[in-house]
Formats: sequence, structure tokens, C-alpha cells
Amino acid sequence: MNLKMLLKSKNELKLEIQGEGHTFCNLLQWVLLQDRGVEMAGYDVPHPLVPNAVLYIKTKRETSPEKALERALAKVGEMSNEFLQKLDKAAAPS
Repeated sequence: MNLKMLLKSKNELKLEIQGEGHTFCNLLQWVLLQDRGVEMAGYDVPHPLVPNAVLYIKTKRETSPEKALERALAKVGEMSNEFLQKLDKAAAPS
């Protein structure tokens, strides 16, 4: 995965995420939209044959988009760990 900064301002961030598509970006967008400091979050996959997504985040005045993204990524990590724990428990012999 490579990142390319397309736009960065006090309350806006636009990143091209190379090598990612709907699966990761949809989850990230969903988590970002749960953050009270995020005004808008969305993504676009401009071409279906090229796995590059463009993520856009707009935050309210008191929140930086970078911090909102960090919180969202931490939450995604927590969700992944919880899923793995439940999977291990479900797969364990009874």
C-alpha cells in the first residue's frame, strides 16, 4: 500500500491509497463517520480495474483530519483484534 497526499489543509485531507479498493475504504469511511469531529468522510475508486482509492475527510473546526484518521485506524485495529479473538474461540475444539 502506498499513499499519495492530494490535499491537506487545516480541516480537509484527501489521500490516494494505492493498492486498496472498496473493502478497506468502506470500513474506514464507516468508522470515520462515527467520529463526532468528522463532518464528512467519503471515498472513490475512480476505475474498477485499478485498485487505487481516493479518501476524503473533512472535519469540524476543533479536529484535525489527521487525528481523526489516526483514531479511525486505531478503531479498525481494535475491531480486527476482537474479530480474531472471537474467531479463535469459535474455532477451538469443544
